[in-house]
Amino acid sequence: MKRKIVSVLMASVMTAALLAGCGGNSNSPSSSGNNEKSAGEEADSAGGETASGDGQTLTIVYNDSNDNGDNSPVYQWINQTYENWEKKDEVKLDIQALVATDSDYVTKIQTLVQDDSTCPDLFLEDTFQLNTDVAAGYVADITDKVAGWDDWNSSIIDALKEATSGTDGKTYAVPISTDVRGLWYNKDVFETAGLGRDWQPESWQDILDACAAIKDKCEDDVVPIWFACNSGEAEATSMNTFQMLLAGTGDSLCDDATGVYNLSSDGVKDSLEFIKTCLDEGYLGTLSEILDPSDYTYANQYMSTAKLGMYLNGSWGYNDYLQDSGYPMQGYTDDTLSDALGFAQMPTQEKGGYVTMSGGWSWAIANNSDQKDLSFEFITELMKSDNYITYIEGTGNLATRNDMMDFDAYSSRMYINEATAMSENAFFRPHDENYSKVSSYLYEMVDTVVRNNTDTETALSDFKKGAATAIGEDLIQ
Repeated sequence: MKRKIVSVLMASVMTAALLAGCGGNSNSPSSSGNNEKSAGEEADSAGGETASGDGQTLTIVYNDSNDNGDNSPVYQWINQTYENWEKKDEVKLDIQALVATDSDYVTKIQTLVQDDSTCPDLFLEDTFQLNTDVAAGYVADITDKVAGWDDWNSSIIDALKEATSGTDGKTYAVPISTDVRGLWYNKDVFETAGLGRDWQPESWQDILDACAAIKDKCEDDVVPIWFACNSGEAEATSMNTFQMLLAGTGDSLCDDATGVYNLSSDGVKDSLEFIKTCLDEGYLGTLSEILDPSDYTYANQYMSTAKLGMYLNGSWGYNDYLQDSGYPMQGYTDDTLSDALGFAQMPTQEKGGYVTMSGGWSWAIANNSDQKDLSFEFITELMKSDNYITYIEGTGNLATRNDMMDFDAYSSRMYINEATAMSENAFFRPHDENYSKVSSYLYEMVDTVVRNNTDTETALSDFKKGAATAIGEDLIQ
């Protein structure tokens, strides 16, 4: 008789081997009360097994960073999919939930997949990390498998497939979630500035013109625009700001085919110049505010009190202005939030379209798995819309399927139409193992321009020299 999935796998040989492979001691997540471990400590491992007969076993690993156990949306998604699967009486699932920070999870997955005794068949992979793991040989190529999967060709959003492709153009995972970035704007501020309450810029100049109008017609304490621009914000400065601009120029940061970073393009220069213009024209907040690593707290406070015009930020941003959040929108309720807060697409540099940077998670199959076909079959079951809605509703993430608006739980979300439209124009960070090194110099470059009012040519020159030292002059153009 099939056993019910158990939330904590206390003493299985699999778990013992898993923990030994990662190093450190194990603790039950139900009793530890600590999701983040210091260096050298082991984050908790939770999981369970559902079984019937003596059939095959699939081992699945995912990150439960908040230690939700049975209440984890991923766990519930896997469980529901299994219950609906016609092969549930033939296949056992060994579900391993790692309670770890995102960075610790990456380390643990890399440890597990290298050892046949601990290697899962299927695991959740951050698309940001995917190509590094592909280069290391940890992830299986599933190009031929997705080619024969009808939903891949008809239901998975085309723009989001790029997140799970390698530098060789092959497919290595199935995207399961995404996010987008755009311009949140305060409609009261825009109305005062004579811009109307429904606004959609068509070029960078439209954004700068809106900034000028806000500065001219609103009170002196109203900030026209906000975006991450300090080194403390790290990847937010790189991805949410600089690369959002760069994507709109038509230039690429990296040639995925060669791994060469183009740091001399007009797009790179123009993106940095846009940031410099906002600084020089007084469109940003005070230096002490915008250089604070927690500058977003100022942005949220100002937006919620009609002291900020627009904020370049992610699709999750509206949550900060709900009534039970830290920055409830003054004068509005959750039901009327959209009357106060708009979400506009980021335009290209010149008129001609819109862009957004996206990230997200995916299902990957371990290269060392001896059950790749069965693993992919279970992925296709997980991604069936009736199963997939459990994950999307539980996490609040944006869907990677184009048919989820048929579900009220998804279509009724605030700003879902705006965010979905943005996802059709998604760009992703370079599919290159050197990206994180280059990105660190990139956000330092932006910080230098803002903090020291450095001219863009000098900042770019220093940026190129630093990046060349980090990854090699032959990979810098």
